[in-house]
Amino acid sequence: MKTQLARIAFAVAFALSLCFAQEAPERLAVYVYGAHEAGINKSLSGKLLAAMAQSDLYTEIGDPVSFQDELAKSNKSDLASIIQVAKRYGSDYVCAVNVAEVFGTHSITARLIKIVGNQIVKTASTDRTLKSLEDLTVVSKELAIQLLPHSVAPAPPAPPAPVVESVPSVVFAASPQDTVPPPPPAPPAPPPLAVVLAPIVAQQKQCVRNYNINELLFKIKDGFPAKLKDCSSTLAKDMLNPFGKKLEPKSFMMQCPIDGIKKELPEGFPNTDKILGSLTNFTQGLMNSASAGGALDPKKLVSAVGSMNVEQLLSDVRNVSAAECVVDEPYSPSPLVALAENATESNSGGEEDNSALSLGFRAGINGSSAYLKGEGNYDFVLGMQLGVVLDYAVSNWFHLQPGFMYIQKGMEDKKDDATAHYVELPLLISFKFSAFRLNLGPYVGLCLSSGSGVFEKGGFDIGSNVGIGFDIGMFYIGLFEEDGFADMSNIKGYKLYNRTVGLNLGVNL
Repeated sequence: MKTQLARIAFAVAFALSLCFAQEAPERLAVYVYGAHEAGINKSLSGKLLAAMAQSDLYTEIGDPVSFQDELAKSNKSDLASIIQVAKRYGSDYVCAVNVAEVFGTHSITARLIKIVGNQIVKTASTDRTLKSLEDLTVVSKELAIQLLPHSVAPAPPAPPAPVVESVPSVVFAASPQDTVPPPPPAPPAPPPLAVVLAPIVAQQKQCVRNYNINELLFKIKDGFPAKLKDCSSTLAKDMLNPFGKKLEPKSFMMQCPIDGIKKELPEGFPNTDKILGSLTNFTQGLMNSASAGGALDPKKLVSAVGSMNVEQLLSDVRNVSAAECVVDEPYSPSPLVALAENATESNSGGEEDNSALSLGFRAGINGSSAYLKGEGNYDFVLGMQLGVVLDYAVSNWFHLQPGFMYIQKGMEDKKDDATAHYVELPLLISFKFSAFRLNLGPYVGLCLSSGSGVFEKGGFDIGSNVGIGFDIGMFYIGLFEEDGFADMSNIKGYKLYNRTVGLNLGVNL
């Protein structure tokens, strides 16, 4: 009897120690951004913070409203800035919630981040139409259920204790040897075989095939950043081109990369809507960082896409992809796919816009003269040039520019103009430093007319081309000088060499 009482006392003491040993709630801040209406951001922030605080695992920071307003006024949506401000408000955790409206539906993603270590500990997402306060309440509860650990869910009621019938006490004295022990209880009957096999059969029916999460992540990592770069480059060229199609920037960027990656995702993959929601939120975050005064800056967009954190995107996709029939197994692409990827990486050298081929148009004016060996230069005569160039970017600073040009060259002698017409094939090496270019290389030209009999019709002109230029958006402006090495004279006893300086303008497509 004393032993039983001691055990009971120990159990009670242990339970009381657990109650009093519970840690104090962690301080939590919530920041919601991305919605077109500021009221949605602020209201959802407050409702989600209240829902999280009901679990007794978290408590609100001292001034959650000022925390939300400070970040909203600074228009900062990157996680580093959110964590930094939350730390100043004394928060242990911060929940960053992005709201992106796509085709009338709000795609909402929340990340619960531990301030110490900047570690994302939980991710939640949902898709809803936010039209009322009731919708915000429902969304906040859905996010809280996903973000809170399962241990805080209400425990199911304990089953009632079995009733044990009391055994009548023996009124006569008996020795221990005479006591007959009660018979042991009968073992419970085994469940029917159909009941045991039912979950297994149901799982087999449901999982027609298993999907590998690593195959999905490979396809996204391999394809989605490339889609983003292509779409942002297309949009930037359209916005800078006065003759462009005039795409609607935000709608184009929200649709172009998503439509491009849909075809590459494994067919039938579970939770595809949530995966596309994560891609949409990621794209929206890039657009937010590239916006200035509510308008999208094409140069900032290209820069944001070039420095995007793909690993953060893959982490979000992994979190929302958890489902039945999804396995986590090693994945290796086929040898052909791996070979193509390695070839792309080796050609690019990790630099943006490498191995890119673009077309440009050039036109301008030039002054030319002929150099007479032993006599010097004749006077300049004005002419023009017109043509096309192909720009092949071997790297972001080293370009090759072959071209096809029509150009007028000649000279003035005793007030008589001698102008000849040429077609040229220049092959320039272009060193590009930001917007500045240094161009140099050879050219080969064919004389189409004699210029009053001065120049040899059908003669080949060979020389060098040196110049500088500037890329201003899609436009180009440059200066050049050509020095001919071939004798172009059609007059016996004379040796004439072309000398040309010019200004050309252009458009790069």
